[in-house]
Amino acid sequence: MRVTNSMLFDRAARDGDAARSRMDQATARVSSGTKLVQPGDDPAAAGLVALERIHQGQFDAIATTAGRASDELTAADGALNTVSNALARARELAVQLSNGSYAASDRAAGATEVKGLISTIVSALNTKVGDRYIFGGTRDDAAPFDGIVTDASGNVDAALTGAYHGDTLVRQVEIAPGVLQDASVRADVALKGAGGGTDVLATLANLANALSANDPTAVAATLTGLTQGTTQVATARGMAGANMATLDAAVTANQSARDDAQKRIASLADADPIQAASDLAAAEQALQASLTATAQSIQFTLLNKL
Repeated sequence: MRVTNSMLFDRAARDGDAARSRMDQATARVSSGTKLVQPGDDPAAAGLVALERIHQGQFDAIATTAGRASDELTAADGALNTVSNALARARELAVQLSNGSYAASDRAAGATEVKGLISTIVSALNTKVGDRYIFGGTRDDAAPFDGIVTDASGNVDAALTGAYHGDTLVRQVEIAPGVLQDASVRADVALKGAGGGTDVLATLANLANALSANDPTAVAATLTGLTQGTTQVATARGMAGANMATLDAAVTANQSARDDAQKRIASLADADPIQAASDLAAAEQALQASLTATAQSIQFTLLNKL
């Protein structure tokens, strides 16, 4: 087959285009630091990178959510510590002022202090983290506990004081794909005795009224409830602490999984700097050789014409 000048020019153009394409790809790898400049560079690797990025985003979201839930439980534990201290003080007053040797004025002062303790406890139970009331279950957009309510005689209304407006549900968060963990405290159980326990706030109201009435026997009668209430709060704190530990472990595990996904993405997509530089140099040489060959072919063809 006779090789024409047209065929020589076409071949030179194709070789030049291919060399320029390799040069462009090598330049893009060096400048971007990635060997997957576009999906077509390696479709299989590009698909794996897309999948790993989905996993990375999922792990990061779980770690963030679990971390926020842990922060809420930390705040809940702090609030319950305030409640526990208030109950300890109330029990001290009940033990002390149930002794018949104290005067009515002492018990009146004790009643005033107990009312203050009730307000302190309610305030702690209405703690918010961000926009959420953390002791209302999933009904977290309003204060879950009412404050102290007194009647016309100044006695504390045990039925209305500390009334609970939350629900009985426990918030849960994802700690691994498809795995949920409790992330809130059942304050209705710990403080209102839901499920058969002691209504701590009602007990405190009865203590305040017994002190106001200067009735040491009635004061002593509240000790059992105060002791049970202290146990309920301690149990709630223990559960919160265990859940917090699980959430913190989940944060660490998901952050590690996220970082591992990033490493896999890098191994699939990132270009080796030394190899990329070597490929660029080779592409430059190939392009220069193609241009030189093309120039020589054109020169030879022109000389034959002369």
